[in-house]
This record gives sequence, C-alpha cells and structure tokens, in this order.
Amino acid sequence: MKGVPLEDSSLTTSNIEEMGIMFSIRMHASRKIKSEKSKIKKTLNSKLSTLNSIHISGAEGIYEEADIQKVCGEYIKRALTHSRGMPDEIHITIEKIKGKPSRIPLLAVKTLKCSSADEAGKIITKRLSEMGIPEKAINDAFKVLKSRNVMRGASLMLAESGRRVEPDKNRGIRVSRMGIEKTAGRQLAQKLSKMRINSTTVNEALILASKVAAHPDIIAEVCISDDLDYTTGYIASNKFGYLRIPNIKRRGEMCGGRVFLIKENSDINRVIQYLEKMPVIIRMV
Repeated sequence: MKGVPLEDSSLTTSNIEEMGIMFSIRMHASRKIKSEKSKIKKTLNSKLSTLNSIHISGAEGIYEEADIQKVCGEYIKRALTHSRGMPDEIHITIEKIKGKPSRIPLLAVKTLKCSSADEAGKIITKRLSEMGIPEKAINDAFKVLKSRNVMRGASLMLAESGRRVEPDKNRGIRVSRMGIEKTAGRQLAQKLSKMRINSTTVNEALILASKVAAHPDIIAEVCISDDLDYTTGYIASNKFGYLRIPNIKRRGEMCGGRVFLIKENSDINRVIQYLEKMPVIIRMV
C-alpha cells in the first residue's frame, strides 16, 4: 500500500454530515497466474497469491450517491497505476447502505520512535503484554504477521490461547463498510498534514483500525503492510489508540499481515458480522 498525498480528501472520506442515501463502494484488483510454476509466483513465493491470482490493489469507503462516479474513477486509476503491476481484473462493487450506520470515534494517532524490526517486535510485545495477552498468543500473532503466505484479509485470534478462529485461513476476515464524516475527514487531513503523514495509506488504515477497535470483544490489532516498500506498521486498541511503528520490517522484505486479538469467550460469528457487514461512520472525538 503506497502512501499517496491526499490532494482531495473527499476521495478517501465520505461527505456524511447530512445522512441521506449512502453507498458502500469497494474495489479489488488482481492478476491471474497462468501456472503454478509461473515465474511470477516463484518470485513472490506465493506471497500475495490467493489460489491462482495475485492481489494488486484494494480500496473502499461509504459515499453519497453524487460521489459514486468520481470515486469509481479514482479507484480504477489506483488499480491501474499500482506498484505491484497491471491487473487483468478490476472488480468494483456498489452497494446501497440499508439502515442508519453506527457512528464511532476516530482513534488518536501517535508515531513511536523505532529504528529497527527487532525494536518494533519488542514494542509490540510490551504493549500486548501490558494488556494481559500471554506470550504464546503474542508469538502466534507474530507467525501470521511475518508469514510469506499472507491472506488477503486478517487473522482472527483468541487472545489467551492464540488459536486462529477465522473460517477461511486463506481469505481471512475482510473489514468492510466504513466511512468518515465530511467535517471529520477535513479535520483528519489537517491533523495528519501537521504530522507530515497525510497519505491515503495512513488515512484508510486509521479508519479501518477505528472500526475494529470500537468492538468490545477486540482487544488489539497489529498490522504489517505486505507492500515491499512500506515499512511503517501499527498496533491499535481502544485503550491506547493508533500507534504507528516505523521500521517494523526491512525495506524489500517479503512479509506482512494483520491480526485481530479478541477475547477468548467472544461470539465469533457476531464479531465477523460486525467487521464485514455492519456499516459505520467515523467521527472526531
């Protein structure tokens, strides 16, 4: 996920001050692999592949009807100009939101000092330990985060036993149906600009993390981007906010993933239903 300056925040935020008819717009771009022995697949070590396709790009948000054409154009442009190469399939789904989306607060953002992947690991371990997550579960989370065979989505992991409970280990859990209020979007862009991190990558990850952290059964989220050139990850929680961790991996390193650590007695189906299906709108605190 490359960081691109937000020249027009309306392209990654939703104008939702007046809650009229809203639409979820989702884009996924991929490239097929002709053979299991293809040079591409060997090069990637199956890293970004799901069955016989390689994930190229993805994006989504909740928008007003008037924004649909503009947003779709920007999503297509993103898919066609991604650093991972040219896709041969671009799927865009436009879905009318039924009912009134829930409003949830935006997480506070902070960038931690971190000079190496080893230091990043210690920071993550310390934070998760402080939240009562045992060593076994932390180690199991790192196995997912540092795996070359990454899923398209996230791993759902029980925070005590470290057991993975997502139904499909290849697909993972796809957090979806989230947007941000117009005023909140402008305020966020201004805030990130002052921090010199106003990019599509940070903006979208923060919106996603805010939705995830709002669920009472989710203790924490840890993310390492699977982009070869993007080396800042994060750990997020409703308890301490969104903590960016520079140098979470080495540039060019083929690994990445996302893990949601949830309470041991969680209703798994309800957590998944919330993450994938429930529409939410982010507001500033």
